Amino acid sequence: MMSPSILLIHTGGTLGMAPLGEPSSLAPGPSLDLILEQVPELRQLADLKLVVAFNQDSSTNEPADILHLARLIRSESADCDGVVLVHGTDTMAFTASMLGFLLADLGKPVVLTGSQRPLAYIRSDARSNLVDAVTLATKGVAEVGICFGDHWYRGVATDKLSVHRYEAFDTPNLPPLAELGLHVHVHPHAGKFDYHVPAGLGQAFETALAVYCPYPGMPWALPPAGTRGMILQAYGAGNLPMGRADLRALFRHGREQALPMVITSQCLWGSVDLETYELGALASEEGAISGGLHTRWAAIAKLGLVLGAGGGLAEVRAAFACSWAGEPV
Repeated sequence: MMSPSILLIHTGGTLGMAPLGEPSSLAPGPSLDLILEQVPELRQLADLKLVVAFNQDSSTNEPADILHLARLIRSESADCDGVVLVHGTDTMAFTASMLGFLLADLGKPVVLTGSQRPLAYIRSDARSNLVDAVTLATKGVAEVGICFGDHWYRGVATDKLSVHRYEAFDTPNLPPLAELGLHVHVHPHAGKFDYHVPAGLGQAFETALAVYCPYPGMPWALPPAGTRGMILQAYGAGNLPMGRADLRALFRHGREQALPMVITSQCLWGSVDLETYELGALASEEGAISGGLHTRWAAIAKLGLVLGAGGGLAEVRAAFACSWAGEPV
């Protein structure tokens, strides 16, 4: 019986980092070949096709890097049964959201993983995460997701919740795709979602977005010239201090410039519902678009992809009104 063929892509991140200088800090380190020397059991799970896309701290990743990854995965995985992407944790949820939209029709597993401690360290979580990710990639479940700790999560619904815990990620409003313990238990909803990703996405990503995270008393400044869209990370179910003249001026500017103004929540669990409270209803009257259950990363990814494809206000409203690739809305 032939072993599954898995495309293993390295992009950098803590998993492959090494100490730099004295006192030591972490920086991109070993090559992918060295990582495989340290975890030889990966070759017992699958035939591995190795690609180094780039080797950098994920906090330096740009949307252009992720668009490159999407193209690379499509071109290099044609003869593979699944894909494992080694990635840093800082921006992994954003990458998983973008790839979850761009590769939702790929028809095979794309498993992102990384670690909280480098592979070379004692008590590192890197080895188990790599083994689990390759194992999941052989299961044939067509999902783009993050494998971390004991779970596999749908990428378009994931957020990073911890700097130090080995269970660093979660999908606050969606059950995990799989649990990994003594056995690998894949949940029935894994790989099952309606596909509604518009055609034409992925050639460009609009980065001219203004993201507001309000706090009590915050002055509301107009966005920089050239801004194409706004995300307002409101309180609770979508509340904002609508009595503020400067906030009303911001909304007025958005309407005059036909800028999409998407409201997400600072809360991890629960949905934006602009009809729950009077303040949310006032924001809706000012032209705000409810982000519903979208995570902050899924909202930014969806907005940037729509605008990058040439869409405008109408296309953004339509995008946030439906689920593209299994993300809760």
